[in-house]
Amino acid sequence: MTTYLKDYARFATIAEMDAAAEQHLSLHWDELTKSDRQVLDVIRRYSVKYGAAHLKHGTIEEATGKSNVTIRRAIRKLVKLVIIEKVHYIRPVMSGLGANIYIILPFDDHRKMNGRDDDKNRIRTRQMNNFQQTSSSF
Repeated sequence: MTTYLKDYARFATIAEMDAAAEQHLSLHWDELTKSDRQVLDVIRRYSVKYGAAHLKHGTIEEATGKSNVTIRRAIRKLVKLVIIEKVHYIRPVMSGLGANIYIILPFDDHRKMNGRDDDKNRIRTRQMNNFQQTSSSF
């Protein structure tokens, strides 16, 4: 019945998913609260079987002991930090809203992406220095 979750999986093995979750945690440790980390852990634990988790907020609340507002805030933060993806799910039988599907995303070191900006800044600095040197020689 829940084999549809395999379509959402981003990892070949559970070990890869766990490694990605750990890398996300280590990169964003200071940005995440204890509650955020607990929510991610619940999503990770429920994702073990199929690679994605189909969870209601209430299920996460019971597992963490946190309020609904805290759970929603944590999920928003995890999505914003590109740690998880949230898929809105509509139940095919009742044509109604169901629990969301949460997917832990592969780790992509965002610091490498920032390196391009550093290169651009270095080039701009060199260009400004060259311009200042040529301007001062006149």
